[in-house]
Amino acid sequence: MNILSNFFTDDLAIDLGSANTLIYAPGRGVVLNEPSTVAIHKYTGEVLAVGAEAHKLLGREPRDTEVHRPIRGGTINDFDVAEKMLTAFIKRVHDGHRKRSHLVIGVPGSSTTLEQRSVRDAAHIAKATRVDLVDEGLAAALGAGLGFEDERAHLVIDIGGGSTNIAIIASGAVVSSSHLAAAGNAMDEAIRVYVRDKHTMQIGERTAEQVKQELGAAFTESDEKEARRMEVVGKDLTDGAAKAVEITADEVREALEPVLLEIVAGARHAIEESQPDVTADIYYTGIILTGGGALLKGMAARLQKELRLHVAVAEEPLASVVLGAGCLLAHPERLQRVSLRQDVPAWQTSDELVVNW
Repeated sequence: MNILSNFFTDDLAIDLGSANTLIYAPGRGVVLNEPSTVAIHKYTGEVLAVGAEAHKLLGREPRDTEVHRPIRGGTINDFDVAEKMLTAFIKRVHDGHRKRSHLVIGVPGSSTTLEQRSVRDAAHIAKATRVDLVDEGLAAALGAGLGFEDERAHLVIDIGGGSTNIAIIASGAVVSSSHLAAAGNAMDEAIRVYVRDKHTMQIGERTAEQVKQELGAAFTESDEKEARRMEVVGKDLTDGAAKAVEITADEVREALEPVLLEIVAGARHAIEESQPDVTADIYYTGIILTGGGALLKGMAARLQKELRLHVAVAEEPLASVVLGAGCLLAHPERLQRVSLRQDVPAWQTSDELVVNW
């Protein structure tokens, strides 16, 4: 019976990120890492491409095609498109075979019950028999190597594409969790706004992301002999023609500063709101830094200086959430304990409850 069950079902862990979707399969590791992008025919609704193939079309869409990024801020922004994308990714992992899956999906711990329900519903429509949602902060900590039995509190900062998740983890469970919109996509948008205001030029999402990767830094490097710079081409706002300007690393750092300050403030707030014993633990254990934002030059050094705590960057920061969710698949009793519940009391679902006195 177990053999037949394994043939028709599959356990998968998923990091449904705003920038990238990662899928982990036990015994196989990370089997999919693709941009969370889908190209759909405008008139028929047919999925034309997903992942990297769809991302290539972003900003260059044919007139009969719409390119969507259905995950925004760590939550589903367009339910129908997200369901189509998730179905296509799972089908790809199963090599085209139709299997029903048990999915463990990382979501922001402070997401609302409505947001969590949308993820569950999309997964069920994508043929999942069971869906467990777990706090991304906890998953990131486990994926970075934190053990279930470590009773000390650890501060985890997971800087993703759509949101930054800040969680305090102890004994393999969540002590507190919050998320900010200040993350990778906000950095890209900050660069676009800076270029528009400073150089009267409009650049696309992909160009802004490239500028961030090439010149972005969270900390001023005093030993730099000369300022790094690159040529950026966009659309001149005065006449609509192509325009090229040189952007320096100092300009990019100035553009990113408001987003970085918000991340630092969020981490500081989490520490300030913690219990004294938790604060004492964090003094010794420091910060675990994960997510794509961990790769921003000087990010760890910036947090260490601002918060006066040791910062350890995960070995695989981009895959920490999905690896941690995959770790929970191997420990069903732990998964049952930490999965986010659907049956919370009505008074806790404040976003859905309206009381007229």
